[in-house]
Amino acid sequence: MMFKKKVIVDCDGGTDDAVSLVILLNAHKQNLIELTAITCVAGNTDIENVVKNVFRILELCEIDVPVYKGANSSLISIESVLVKAADFKYHGNDGFGDVLQKEVNISNLKKEHAVIALQKIITDHPDQVSVVCLGPLTNIALAVKIYPEILDSVKDFYVMGGNSTGLGNTTSQAEFNFYADPESVHMFLQSNTKPLWIFPWETCLKTYIPMDWRDEISSKAGSREKIKLITEIEDGAYKNKDKREYYCPCDGFCAAAVVNSSVIKRYEECHMDVELHGIKTRGQSVIDHLKDNKPNVLLVNEIDVEEFKTIMFQAFQ
Repeated sequence: MMFKKKVIVDCDGGTDDAVSLVILLNAHKQNLIELTAITCVAGNTDIENVVKNVFRILELCEIDVPVYKGANSSLISIESVLVKAADFKYHGNDGFGDVLQKEVNISNLKKEHAVIALQKIITDHPDQVSVVCLGPLTNIALAVKIYPEILDSVKDFYVMGGNSTGLGNTTSQAEFNFYADPESVHMFLQSNTKPLWIFPWETCLKTYIPMDWRDEISSKAGSREKIKLITEIEDGAYKNKDKREYYCPCDGFCAAAVVNSSVIKRYEECHMDVELHGIKTRGQSVIDHLKDNKPNVLLVNEIDVEEFKTIMFQAFQ
C-alpha cells in the first residue's frame, strides 16, 4: 500500500522558515504531503518568538497543524566562544524583522514537548515520516538520544545547515544552524542510520535567484496576504543590510525538495562530521574527502532553480 508522505518540520522562526512553512502548508493543502506537526527550536530567535511566528504563518495560511514547543537553548553553553549564536540576530530580535505589532493567538500550542511528539508520530507511522530540520538540531539530537528507536521507524531527514567548503555565515568557517549547537549535530550524525539530505550554505548561496524575480512575485500576487506578510518581514530583516542582488531563502530550498525531489539537481554521498573544539573552526562541517569513512549524508550540490521558483510561486498564489 502506498502512503502519502508524512512530514514533521522542525524550525527556528526566521524569515526563511516562514517561506518554508508557506511552501509546506500549500503542499499539505494540495494533498501532496501530510504536514503532521511543526516542532519549534530556539535559533534565529528565542523559543517563545519561534512559537508565535509559527502560529502567525498558520493563521495566514488558514490551516490548523499541531505545534509543539521544544528546546530553548543548545545542549551546552561554551562561554569562551567569541560569537554567540543567540546574539546573532540576522532576522531581527523576533525572527520576523521586528515589524509585526499584532499579538497572535497561541492557545492551540500542544502541551507535550517537541521531543515527545517526534517520538510518538514517527513510531506510530513507521517508514512514513520525513523530518525536515530548518534550525539548530537540538530537538533532533535529544529525540534520537532519548528515543533511539525512532531511527528504526523514521523514513528520512532533510537538513538545511552546515557547509561543504568551510565557507561560513556566522563565523568565517561556520554556518549558523550548525554553529548554534554543534554538539547536537555531532550526536545526530554519529547516530543516524537513515537517508540524510544536507543542504549546505554554499549550495544555497550559489542558487542564483534574481531579486527582480522575487519582486515579480509580489507584483503578480497583488494584495494576497501571504506574500504581503513575507515581504514585510523580509524587508524588516534586511533593512540595515546591503542591498540584495539575489534572493536566497535557504530553508525554502530544503522545503521545496521535500515537496518535489526534482528540486535536487545534483548530490553526492559523503561522510560528514562537525568540528567541536577548534579555536577558529567550531561548528564547521568536516567532510571526509579521502573517503576513509562510510558515507552518512547525501550532500546536495546543486538545486534546480526553475523547479524551486515554480513551487514557491504556486505556494504564494
